[in-house]
Amino acid sequence: MQIIKLRIDGQFFYLENGQDTDALKREIIAAVTTGAGFVDFIAIGHGQVSVLVTPSFGARFEVQERTEEQIAEWEENPPVIDFEAYGHE
Repeated sequence: MQIIKLRIDGQFFYLENGQDTDALKREIIAAVTTGAGFVDFIAIGHGQVSVLVTPSFGARFEVQERTEEQIAEWEENPPVIDFEAYGHE
């Protein structure tokens, strides 16, 4: 199953299936263009997330393959979102 991974400022989030990633990209660009702004999305295992986006933070979208079992497990044991603090995914 394909899922979208969003990485912002060393943190990553697996986006809930069905989110409009094109709209999310536009929101991120709008926040950066105006200097800063909160961008909202739903992350698997973390629910509703609001991230402050500024011109100094990069954003990266990746398409990855994960099994349905892995995704279901994240509801009870969410993946670590702070990659830099923990050094692994």
